Amino acid sequence: HIGMRHLSLLCLLAAAHAPPASAFHASLARLPLSTSSPSSFSSLSTPLSPIATRKHAPATRPSAPSMNLAISLPAVSAAVASIAPAMAPLPYAAVAILPSCLGLYKSDYGVSYGYGLGMILPGLLTLPHCVTPIAKLHALLYIAYGVRLNLFLLYREMNITSMRAIKEKIEERVKARGGRLQRLPFIAMCGFLYFAMAAPLHLTATARALPPAAVGFLALGWLGFAAAAIGDAQKTLAKVGQPNKLVRSGLYSVCRHPNFTGEAFLWTSSALVGILTAIATGTLTAVLGWVALSAVGASGMSYVLCKAASGLESRQRDKYGDEPGYEEWIESTWAGVTLPPSK
Repeated sequence: HIGMRHLSLLCLLAAAHAPPASAFHASLARLPLSTSSPSSFSSLSTPLSPIATRKHAPATRPSAPSMNLAISLPAVSAAVASIAPAMAPLPYAAVAILPSCLGLYKSDYGVSYGYGLGMILPGLLTLPHCVTPIAKLHALLYIAYGVRLNLFLLYREMNITSMRAIKEKIEERVKARGGRLQRLPFIAMCGFLYFAMAAPLHLTATARALPPAAVGFLALGWLGFAAAAIGDAQKTLAKVGQPNKLVRSGLYSVCRHPNFTGEAFLWTSSALVGILTAIATGTLTAVLGWVALSAVGASGMSYVLCKAASGLESRQRDKYGDEPGYEEWIESTWAGVTLPPSK
């Protein structure tokens, strides 16, 4: 019930910032309509007067002329963009934070499917406002990441029994600690982190041009996306039927944690794309809040990924340290993004 109250409050706040319905009607009135029927109203050269219509009307009422109305997608996007405040903070906060509330249903959903949705929705919200193709590629990076992550999680949950067992154990432990309301602080932190991670999109969407360095970091972000996707897929497929196998081939012959490392490169690069764009366009002071959020989002998620990689590194050493070739693999590969070992 508390979760629904928070949801209702966000909806009321969004409604309070929305313009009156007349703005929507005016926008729709400007949409271009295309007619494909020769008997459409646009083909009438001379309008009929009401008197002439009544005088010559037949005894039986004819059917109305058929019209095929096609509203173009860019026109609809323009109408929507004219209604909502362009790049307003509240919609960004809502679409980034609300997906984390899936954790009220199942605790891990807030950091799995909620994480993916928390990247997809800001990307979709940004895309209509993007001025340059590079900015569109930036927004598409978020959409691609979220779609890929959620499809991967869904496949793993439906096809790998050991993963379902792990998720059930996690849910049991969380339930043993208390009710759903006790999850709210953690859910709120996740929602804020997703909001901060999406902040770079606000910095690049309306920029007339992105500096070359920002374009380079965007390319690095896409490379990180590819490394994370390939690393997840390779490990998952390798462990089908061999859940206890240590994967050392492919990307894992170069980097021991390519999925975590690739993702860390992705989010760090995205933040740098936004910050460098703000500096190059001379808007740094005006968008200082979004710049700070970008830095917080990238550093926060990078810490989470480094901690996850460090924990996996320790568990792998405990489990596979005595296997032949393990030490040689450790010496010939890069651990990736990890935290310094505790003393």
